Amino acid sequence: MDNEYNMLGAIRVLIRWKRQIIIATVSATIFAAAYSWFFMKDYYLSYATLYPINLAYNDRSAIFNLEHIDYYGSKEDVNRVLTIAQSKPIESYIISGYDLAGHYEINKDKKYYKTKTQKEFESNYKVIKTDQGAVEISLYDTDPKLARDIVNDVIEKTDSIFRASLLGSKKQQLATFTRQLAEREKMIKEYGDTLAILGKKYGITVKAGFDKTDIIEGNDLQGVQVYKAIYARQKNAIIEYNENSNIKEQIENSLANDANSLAVIDAPTIAEKKEKPVRSLIVLTTFLLTFVFSVFGALLVDQVQEIRQRL
Repeated sequence: MDNEYNMLGAIRVLIRWKRQIIIATVSATIFAAAYSWFFMKDYYLSYATLYPINLAYNDRSAIFNLEHIDYYGSKEDVNRVLTIAQSKPIESYIISGYDLAGHYEINKDKKYYKTKTQKEFESNYKVIKTDQGAVEISLYDTDPKLARDIVNDVIEKTDSIFRASLLGSKKQQLATFTRQLAEREKMIKEYGDTLAILGKKYGITVKAGFDKTDIIEGNDLQGVQVYKAIYARQKNAIIEYNENSNIKEQIENSLANDANSLAVIDAPTIAEKKEKPVRSLIVLTTFLLTFVFSVFGALLVDQVQEIRQRL
């Protein structure tokens, strides 16, 4: 009975305040519609979905089929791409390259205009990891073509930075093997000079045996033993030289065949229709919220007035 009485009382209060509730709700709804139409700009979305290519895919082991290498990169590679795409160098490159301060109509004579520009860009720019483990780069902008161009530029710049780490590692490897080859070549020459001197001094000859082993003969047993030891060292040095030479050639081919480090699955496009604001949703939300708050406001004011009367 009390609940029924309270409900009837609330309805009486709302009927008494219905004019104010209607005026507040309609006014707020009209204001929201006008504001969203005249003051809120249309924003268009452009996005790209991509996977990093395995950094080792172009290495010698993959190029020459020495072992199986997955084409797409690991979770660590995805995290590297996320970090690069969200980094300050990328943001600075885009903000300055496209003069976003002017595009966002931010007064460059004002203090901290760069910070305002950066915050505006970051509010529209997102880099996330999808549920499928891919990287998604998205950008909202009032110019759909500009949004597409910026996302494309972010991909190219990220790819350049991501690939640079691989190129630097390969160049270090190439320098190491080049130095080792020079050392082996010098060593082989020194062994050859020594063997020539010993061969002439002790009349040493080298013949091929039936089991493909070398037969070394001479007129001095001790001299032959020394010759054999140096000859074995030279042979091992030649084997190492050939192996390192092959690896060096493979690294050079890998560098020459270097390609993009990012595989773009969904390329950015020019949006045909705006993504936000959704004006109908803004108007409907404003209508509902204003109506609800007006109802509670009317009940609260009536309750306060009743308490004052009792006092």
